[in-house]
Amino acid sequence: MDPAAEKRDTKRNKEYINMLYNVADSQYGIPTRCPCGGSIIHEVRWKDDYDTLPGKQFFTCKNYEADGFHYRQPWVIGVQEQFERITKRLEEVEEVINWVSEVNNKIQRMESN
Repeated sequence: MDPAAEKRDTKRNKEYINMLYNVADSQYGIPTRCPCGGSIIHEVRWKDDYDTLPGKQFFTCKNYEADGFHYRQPWVIGVQEQFERITKRLEEVEEVINWVSEVNNKIQRMESN
C-alpha cells in the first residue's frame, strides 16, 4: 500500500473511532436531539420470540441505524440518569440557600455593631 494512502486511511479510521467515542460519551440522561440532527422518538419494542422484556421502551433517533452514530437508549437508564442529575442539582441549590441565610446573619451582626 502507498504510504500516503495508508496515512489517509489511518487518519480516516481514527476520526471514525473518535466520533464513535464522542457519541457514546454524550449519551447521558434523556436525549433531546441525536448527533446526526434527527429528532428523538419514544419507541416501544413489543414481544418477540426470544424477548425477555416485552414492551421495553427506548429513546431512539428517528433515523436510527446500528452504526454507532445514532442514539438508542433504554428509557429506564435515561430517566434514572436524568433523575440523578436533577437530584445533584437540587443538593447544590440547597447548599446555596443555606449559605444565603448564613450570609444574611453575618450582615445583620455587622450592621448591629
